[in-house]
Amino acid sequence: MKIVLLCAGRSTRTNLGYPKCLYKFSDGEILIGKNLKILREFGFTNKQIYFATGFKSQLLKKKTFNKFTYIFNKKFKTTNMVFSFYEVLRKIKLDEVIVIYSDILFEKKCLKMIIKSKYHISTIIDKDWKKKWMKKSNFMNDLEVLKIKNSKIYSIGKKTFNLKNIDGRFLGITKFSKESIKNLKKKIIPNILKKNRNIDFTNFLMELVRRDLRVNAVCGKFSWHEFDTTKDFENFEKS
Repeated sequence: MKIVLLCAGRSTRTNLGYPKCLYKFSDGEILIGKNLKILREFGFTNKQIYFATGFKSQLLKKKTFNKFTYIFNKKFKTTNMVFSFYEVLRKIKLDEVIVIYSDILFEKKCLKMIIKSKYHISTIIDKDWKKKWMKKSNFMNDLEVLKIKNSKIYSIGKKTFNLKNIDGRFLGITKFSKESIKNLKKKIIPNILKKNRNIDFTNFLMELVRRDLRVNAVCGKFSWHEFDTTKDFENFEKS
């Protein structure tokens, strides 16, 4: 199994000037360091962890001590997460893969449950998301449709202001089986990127749903945080 950390984004909604995953908390630890610690507790080695990089890639290497495999998306300014993910897939051996956003903090339970899932495509969904989400700055602007039936996602990614359209919150932790990675790498992702090189991850999952691929929702109540803006970091430090 391999881990792909999506770190290519330009942090345009913050005033940091560097990737959000390099934010240093008051305890002296950087965001990505906290998540790497959890990955190591589950036995993942440096050789199993891949960074999809773009913005300030050399700084990211330096801050993580150049211990991992870093795959640079040279088109990071005009593309999005899925393009970065595909750049990694093109260069690694076929395997089961867990893709993780780099601007989140998550508890061990998230990783434990996604690893246990037996479906070809599974993603962590928080059913108890509303209270924590409403503490975020401009939370209404980041609401997305997520409809689930019998643990199967049948709609995801579209912007909404109606809470009835939201059965849970996508965290940014998704697992793909070796078989699904083979199909994604060979045909599905290239076809999607031909139409839209700037597609984000939730809309990518919706494209998979449209192709009649089951995207399994691993639902639960999770402790996690997503950092979109500078204010999100400030609020977390105060909590």
